[in-house]
Amino acid sequence: MKKTLLTLFITLFTLTGCMGQPEAKNANERPSWILNPNQNGKSGAVGVAARTYDQKVSTKRTLAITRALDELSLQQGVKVELNLNKQETVVNDRSNTVLDAQSSYQSSSTVSAHIEDVWEDKITGELYIWMVLD
Repeated sequence: MKKTLLTLFITLFTLTGCMGQPEAKNANERPSWILNPNQNGKSGAVGVAARTYDQKVSTKRTLAITRALDELSLQQGVKVELNLNKQETVVNDRSNTVLDAQSSYQSSSTVSAHIEDVWEDKITGELYIWMVLD
């Protein structure tokens, strides 16, 4: 009798505890600013970078920021030229990779922006950076 009551009590306690839990949110849900960077009166752009050749987060972040700034510059009428040169040398089964980035801007004004938000897609590894004009 005591075992039956104890089992019933534990079962009711467990079910009651589970019923009060909020619905789990999808951890990989995309933010709304990815498809609509101009929100709440803010003029912005999104830069995206997939996995890079060296697998470093800093390289991926720099590439995403550069792409967002390029998009903001285009919106403001700034002409942007970006050249990325990748040189890979293999000697005796050892490789060496060098990435050289050069950019030039032609404008009568400058673009001033800040990073509003950053999101990484856990499935694809893509890094999204939302930049907004100051």
